[in-house]
Amino acid sequence: MIQMKRLLCILFALLLLCACAKHYEPSPAPLPELFESEKPQADAESPVPEITDYAGFSDVLAAKLIDGTQNRNLSPISVYLALAMTAEGAKGETQAAMLKLLGAKDLRELRGVCGAMLETLPIDTEDSSLTFANSIWLAERDSKLQFNESFLDALAGVYRSEAHAARFGTTETAQQIADWITEHTHGKIRISKDALVFSPDTVAVLLNTIYLKDAWRDEFYEGATKPGTFRAPDGEMTVDYMNRTDPGVTIVKGDGYLRYSLPLLRVGRMTFVLPDEGTDLSEQLGSPDKLHALLREGEAVRADVRVKLPKFSFQDKLELDQVLASLGVGIAFSSKADFTGMVESNAAITRVLQESYIGVDEKGVEAAAYTMVAMNDGFAMPEDLPKIDFHLTRPFLYAIESYDGTVLFIGTVTNPTAHES
Repeated sequence: MIQMKRLLCILFALLLLCACAKHYEPSPAPLPELFESEKPQADAESPVPEITDYAGFSDVLAAKLIDGTQNRNLSPISVYLALAMTAEGAKGETQAAMLKLLGAKDLRELRGVCGAMLETLPIDTEDSSLTFANSIWLAERDSKLQFNESFLDALAGVYRSEAHAARFGTTETAQQIADWITEHTHGKIRISKDALVFSPDTVAVLLNTIYLKDAWRDEFYEGATKPGTFRAPDGEMTVDYMNRTDPGVTIVKGDGYLRYSLPLLRVGRMTFVLPDEGTDLSEQLGSPDKLHALLREGEAVRADVRVKLPKFSFQDKLELDQVLASLGVGIAFSSKADFTGMVESNAAITRVLQESYIGVDEKGVEAAAYTMVAMNDGFAMPEDLPKIDFHLTRPFLYAIESYDGTVLFIGTVTNPTAHES
C-alpha cells in the first residue's frame, strides 16, 4: 500500500512537471534529435588557440576557413559582431565559452571592443562608405515567450540593433529579413534560397551586415587594362588585368611571398599577398601563425612596383556551425546551452551563416556581407630603386583593412573569372 502511494506521488509529480513545461514555447521535445544527431562536433585533436583580441579571432577564423584552393571571401568582423550580440544573451558556461572565443574577459570588455568598432570605423561620404547594421528578430507567439529586457537594452545601446517581431516559418517573415539584408548591403548580395528557411520553433535570429565601397587613392587607368593569362589550379584562363607602376613605394618580401598594399581613399587599404613562383598558395596557409606572418611580417623594400591586378568579383557562402564548434563553443549548439539571459526558453544556436560579395575594378573595391545567427528555441628627388614586378597572375591572398589594421574582409582568389561560388 505504501509503495502504491509512492508510485502515485511520483506519477503526479511527473504530470505536474509536464504541465509546467507547456507554459513556454517552443517545446523542448524536438531538441534531442537536433542536438544529438546534427549538432556540430569539435575536433578533439585540434586544440583551440588562445585568443586575446579581435585580431586573434580574425586570424583563427580565417585560418580555419581559407585554405587557398578556391575563391573565398570572409568578413571576420561581421561574424565577431553577430556572435558578440548573441553572447549578450548567454549565461554560465555558454557565455564563458563565447567570451573565450571572442577574446574578452567579460561582457564589459566585449562591449567596449564592439562599441569602439561601431563608433570609429564607419565612414559615410559621397565617394566612400563603410557601414554596419545590426538587428534581432524575435519570435512572436501570443506573448508566451518572455525576452529579457536588459538583453534587448544592451543590443540597442551598445550594438545599435533594431528589434523586430517575427512569425518564423512564414514566407512573410523570410521576405522581411531578406529585404532588410538587401537594403543594408546595398543589393550586392543575392541571398541563397535556403538561407532564410526558418522553423516555426525558431526563437530569435540575430543579424549583422557590413557594406564597404571605396576608391583607390590612385585609380587605375582603364585604357591600360588588357587581357592576360591567369594560372588557376585547374588550368590557365584569360582575364582582364589592370596595370600601373607605383614609383618609390614600399613592398614587403617575406619567406616565399611578396606583399603589397594599395591605399584606398578613406577606408584604409587593400593588401595582396603573392606566393613566389613555384610556391603553392595553400602551402602558405593552414594556421593562424602562418596567416599572421603573411599579413604582418617580412622585410620592407623600397622599389618601383609594376602592378598587374586582375579584375574580379564573386559571391561566397560560409556555413560556420562546424567551424565555431571546433573553436570551443560547441556548448552553444547543444542541449546544455544557456541563453536565459536572452529568453525564457530552451534556446540554442542552430545555424550561423555568412554570405558575402567582393568586387575589384579600376575605380576601387566594393564588398558586403551579412552574418546570421539563428536560434532555435611629400615629393622627393627620384631614387635609383630596384624594379619589382608584382603580377598577380596566379592564386593570391587579399585583405581589406582599416587604417588601424582592423581586418574587414579577407579571402583568396584562385579564379578571377568566377562570379559566384
